[in-house]
Parts: sequence; structure tokens; C-alpha cells
Amino acid sequence: MQGKSVTSGYQVTVYTILNQIVSRIRSTLAWALLTGGLTGCGMELPSPPPDLFHKINVLEVDLGPTSLLTADLNMDGYADLVSTNAQNNTLSILLGKGDGVFNEARTLPVAAEPTTVVTVDVNGDEIPDLLTNARGAEQFTVLLGYGNGSFHKLTVPTGKVPLAIIPADFNADGKLDVAVTLTFDKMELFLGSGNGAFKKGETYLTGSRALSGVAEDFDRDGNIDIALAASSSNSSSIRIFEGNGDGTFSKPRRIAKNRVPLALIKKDMNKDGLQDLIFTSAQGDNIYMLISHGDGTFEKEIAFSGGGGPIALTAGHFNPDKQLDIAVANSRSSNFSLIVRKADGSFHYPTRDYVVDGGTPLAITSGDYNNDGMTDIAVAGNAKNIIEIYLQRRTIR
Repeated sequence: MQGKSVTSGYQVTVYTILNQIVSRIRSTLAWALLTGGLTGCGMELPSPPPDLFHKINVLEVDLGPTSLLTADLNMDGYADLVSTNAQNNTLSILLGKGDGVFNEARTLPVAAEPTTVVTVDVNGDEIPDLLTNARGAEQFTVLLGYGNGSFHKLTVPTGKVPLAIIPADFNADGKLDVAVTLTFDKMELFLGSGNGAFKKGETYLTGSRALSGVAEDFDRDGNIDIALAASSSNSSSIRIFEGNGDGTFSKPRRIAKNRVPLALIKKDMNKDGLQDLIFTSAQGDNIYMLISHGDGTFEKEIAFSGGGGPIALTAGHFNPDKQLDIAVANSRSSNFSLIVRKADGSFHYPTRDYVVDGGTPLAITSGDYNNDGMTDIAVAGNAKNIIEIYLQRRTIR
């Protein structure tokens, strides 16, 4: 008969006690970190930037707002808003009064399932016009402005399921042209006549579906190029199409590979006179910035965090310093994040987040809505069909 090992039992008991002690220490440390309880030990957690915005207004629009645009449509010196409403095939036009208040939305019927809108001067009359896609109608819509907030409507046929609308003068004839991306990995060129009509040009393979894009002379050769946010299950990147100046483009180069880009904008983020690229990503809830070299190439992407499901973004001066900041709409966490820049150009973390009561924000834009010289924010709550207006607080530096 073998005797029971007292040492073995004792060791098990000691190990159990030690594990319990370690577990409690870890829990205490975790709680202290969450609540700031270690500040006395020199381990202060970073705090978000100041609360720089307050909600002043909630505006009703039609069903399913998917994109927002700020422009002075009636040329009265006040910022107006346009919302695309995909569920009932309309645009909502909201004319601003210059004090953060807007007139009741006017409904403008368009073709099926508009999801993006841009403002340009299509016919050279110096009056803002609008271009919007129609995902369910294989066309894009040209809305020629009268300068009073009303429009004359034309349509241009496209391939299946048009997505992004990218306007620029691609053939250097002084007339506005349009690039349109399609769901099935294509981009079509439409050459403008200068009166609102367009002629079909070349079609290019994009390799992936491109939900957004921008036009710019990235290599400074005098020809307009195109950058696309192209994403698919097996191939995603920012694709740069270098323009030849005659309405045609070279084979695209891929940068920021496998980042799953969604919304793409351009801004001169470092004040060197060159347009940089900023995009939201479906990978890890990140936002990325690509600093331009001015020769068509870019620095390696810089990552910074937003909220859950960053889907749309806008850039502006959202605090009193001279750095451009970013605001991003987060569809999954139903808020928008304010990501301000530090003096050295890096991004402040954590972000300042604002709950969007309208739920599922899919669009965000910015402008001076109360004429106080500061940039404000408008965000669309898709779940409740509203636009929320946030005015920037005046702060003393």
C-alpha cells in the first residue's frame, strides 16, 4: 500500500493559492487601467480631445440617406445640404439660412437607388450642378442648376450598377468629363460636350469593385489621374490610373495593397501643395493616410483608428489649430469620431466620439453652417432618415 504524498498535495494547494493571487492582481490592474486608478503611479491613460462640437439641429430627409454633400446651391452665400436617399429614389435639398438652421427638405426624384452625389459646374455657367448615380437604373443623372436651388434633369446611360462618380477634365478640352465605376470591376469614361451631354469613351478594368474615387494630377505632368478605392474578397488596394491627357489612361498601379479601402478623399494634409489620400478600411476599423511625393508615388500608408465600421469621412479644421483634422462616420458603432491632429501632424488617440441618434450613419460632410468662420459637421442617420447638425464650439487658445 502506497502512502499519500503530502508534498504533492501541499504543492497543489500552494499553486492554487498563487494562481488565485495572480488572477486577483491582474483583475485589479485591469480595473485600475480602465478607471485611471494608476495615475498616481505615473501611468496616466491618454484622454480624448476636448468636446469641440454640440448638436444644434435634426433634419428630416427621405428614406435611406446614403451620402451627403455641402454646397451653396442657391448662391446666397450660405451652405446648403444634399442627401441621396436610396430607398425611395430621391435627393433631399436643404437650403441653409446661415445660422445653423435649414429650410425644410425639398424632394427631387431621380433614377433608382442613388448612393452618391457630387457638385461641379457641368456646363460652364458658374452655377453649381449635381451628378448622382443610379445603381438600379444603369445610368447617372445630370442636374443642371438654375442658381436658386432647383435643377434641370438629364440622364446618361452606363453599364450595370454604377457606383462612384468622378468628375474632371480628362481630355484637356476645357469641358467636364466623368468617370463612373461599375460593380463588376469596371470604370467607364464619359467625355463631356459642355452642355450637360456626354459621349461614351473607353472602358477600363479595375480588378475589384470601386466604391469611391478621386481625380487629381498626382504626378504633376499636366494630365488628370484617377485614384480608386478598389475592394474585393481576394484583391483590394488603392489603384492609380495615370492619365494620358486625351481621355485615356495607363494600366493602373496598386498601392496600399490588401487594406480593403471603402471611402476615399483627397486633401493636402501636410501643407506642401500636394493632394494626399485618406481612406476608410473594412480591415480592423482603421483609417489610412497616404502622403503624396508629387510624382505619382506615395509614402507607406499611415494607420489611425476610428470607431466601429468606418464608412465615410470628411476633412476640415475641427479645432483652433492650423492642422487639417478628420471626422469619420462609423456605421456599426452608430457614432462619428473626431480625429484631430497634433502639432507634429500625428493623430491624437483616443478619438472624441459623438453618438448619432439617427442610427447607422452612412454619410458625413462638413462646412460652415452658421457663418462663424469655423467648420461644422453634418452626419446622416440612415436608420431614422435624419441629418444631425453639429456646430463647432468657439474655444480660447
